[in-house]
Amino acid sequence: MIYPNENNNQALYAGSEKDILLEVDLNGKIRFDVLLFAIYNQLNIPYKIINADLEYINGNNFGNVHLQLKVNSSSVTELDDYLKKYKLVNSKIDVTQKKEAS
Repeated sequence: MIYPNENNNQALYAGSEKDILLEVDLNGKIRFDVLLFAIYNQLNIPYKIINADLEYINGNNFGNVHLQLKVNSSSVTELDDYLKKYKLVNSKIDVTQKKEAS
């Protein structure tokens, strides 16, 4: 399940798009490139790779990935369902705060 940042309870309740940071622990059940393909092409969520610490063992991907995503409340639900499908339930998100220069 995707858990919102505890400090920002209303982070995903609005209908507008939000930038979030998603942390995914890959457990060997899905390849990293397949995950990125699904996020961008199937779920229509643009992403940026912030950090990826991966190991490939016998064709399986293990490690930790941080992605910046632009989502709305419905795409978060679809993403959560997709991550549950591959048992990536330890995923968590934080809403990024953008500040304008004065």
